[in-house]
Amino acid sequence: MLSNLNASDTKLYHLTSPDFALPLATDVKGTVIRTPAGNIPMLLWPDGSWCLEGNAYMLALFQRGLSRRNGGGTLLTYAGCVSHLLRFCYTNRTDIAALTDNDFARFIHLLYRGKERASAHPSRNSNTVIMIGRVCLDFLSSVARLHGDPELVGEAGRIVTTARRIQTRGIARASSIYSQALYHRSFPTPDPRNPRFPIATDTIERLHKAVLDASSSIFQRKRRYVMLRLLEVTGGRRSEVAHLSVNSVLQARDMPEPFLKILTAKQRGGREDYRYIPISKNDLAFLIEFIEKNRSRIIRKTCGVHNDDGFLLISEKSGKQLRANTITQEVSILARHAGVIQKTCPHMFRHRFVTKLFVALIQQHNIESEGNIRKALLDLATMKQKVAEWTGHRRPDSLEPYIHLAFEEVTGGFAAIDAVQARQVISSLREDLAQLRDELAGGLSAKDGARTLARLVEAALLGIDSPTLGSFRGRRP
Repeated sequence: MLSNLNASDTKLYHLTSPDFALPLATDVKGTVIRTPAGNIPMLLWPDGSWCLEGNAYMLALFQRGLSRRNGGGTLLTYAGCVSHLLRFCYTNRTDIAALTDNDFARFIHLLYRGKERASAHPSRNSNTVIMIGRVCLDFLSSVARLHGDPELVGEAGRIVTTARRIQTRGIARASSIYSQALYHRSFPTPDPRNPRFPIATDTIERLHKAVLDASSSIFQRKRRYVMLRLLEVTGGRRSEVAHLSVNSVLQARDMPEPFLKILTAKQRGGREDYRYIPISKNDLAFLIEFIEKNRSRIIRKTCGVHNDDGFLLISEKSGKQLRANTITQEVSILARHAGVIQKTCPHMFRHRFVTKLFVALIQQHNIESEGNIRKALLDLATMKQKVAEWTGHRRPDSLEPYIHLAFEEVTGGFAAIDAVQARQVISSLREDLAQLRDELAGGLSAKDGARTLARLVEAALLGIDSPTLGSFRGRRP
């Protein structure tokens, strides 16, 4: 129990163990049938006591199939939002089911202004406050159902809400997805949406250069190089990169034309799905060297071979899977060391990857205008579907904004892509050589440096001889 801890700073949730299972039913013999339920946030009051309403809500979200990957996933985000309301109720000695409209308005005001009530500057931006508020209204609706109290939340409820149509995804109108969400009069005016543009080539180079000085060990340095490479060549979401397995890399090694098997996150109902992304032989050799030389050493020193969970990116201290949040933190650390002022995050690598695919498509089909590519994509639906398969987009229409970005790049004076695979191989080789230079300066022996250089050159030649990435043939291993 956590009753002796400070109620103002204690986390109000903990996760069920990864192997936890919930009772589901009994068979004819009376045997209990269980369902896997690891990494579900269990909510507590600030004094450490069990929160019935909060955990009933978590159970309902679990049954809806919200993601629990990477230490809680979307469920953990919801738990964090609800925690704010639980803390507010506890501090004000108010029962959840007895909240009034004024109580909720005051809660939203405190979220926005925080502890510095006299300050003119909010402690959270408007969109964050609105997101927390909407989750809490959804939670209160579940409390109303639990207590059989339809008058708690609604247009005529004690907490007065209205349903509004909101845009939940997409930049361009054709790619937007809308849904219904509850609105309360206390919600602040939303901040303008700032779309994240593809990460610039110069920024990537600066992040790579920052790795050496920002890293405290050889393994951390190597893992950061691998992390940046994966973000760049797979276009994976941070959770997808964190979930990439050693086995996927080793399977790709045995293919004539290598493909990485990558988890596709954000699937409805929490179902697990995978996609296959082509990878050059030199990038693959880079990953294999990390597995055999660096990762294996950490596994032996920490969890041991028999307890290896099989993920490529692991913690140096525990040997266990690196969390998605850690990947965000790692990119932020490198950006700070590199002196990058602009917003830099893992998802910007994904925007770059998708944009580059469309740049290649424009060049391969000699498309001269955005109108032409839209017509081409309508006529050649399989091409659009292939891009969606490589990127993991559920709706091909959501790729629309990248078409405009791709044409901006092509018409902005960038060199034409005559051989996409060769360009990517050369780009990877350039990064490898820069990394090798830094490692030699950092103490790598000349003998090891020579071996690495020979491997890089051989892998690059193999990559140029096997043009895989430049094609849209729709082949899978």
